[in-house]
Amino acid sequence: MADDNSQETWVNLTEAAEITGYHRTYLKRLMLDIWKQPEDQRRIRLKKRSNGYDVWLPDLLAYMQERGPYGKRSKTS
Repeated sequence: MADDNSQETWVNLTEAAEITGYHRTYLKRLMLDIWKQPEDQRRIRLKKRSNGYDVWLPDLLAYMQERGPYGKRSKTS
C-alpha cells in the first residue's frame, strides 16, 4: 500500500492494481459499478477513457483503507 505522501494523481487500472494489491479484474468491476452511480454520489472519482478508466488515487486509497486491503467480506451469522 502507498504511504500518506502519495501523489495526488490519476492512475489507470493496471497501475491501481499494482499500488493497492487488488486484482485488476476486481477493480474493473468496481469501476463499472461506480460509473453507473450519479457523479456526485461516487466514492471514487473516475474518468472514462476509450481503453478503460482512470482512477483518482487518493480516493482509491481512502476506499481501500475503509474496506481493508483485499475487500474482505463481513461474516454473517
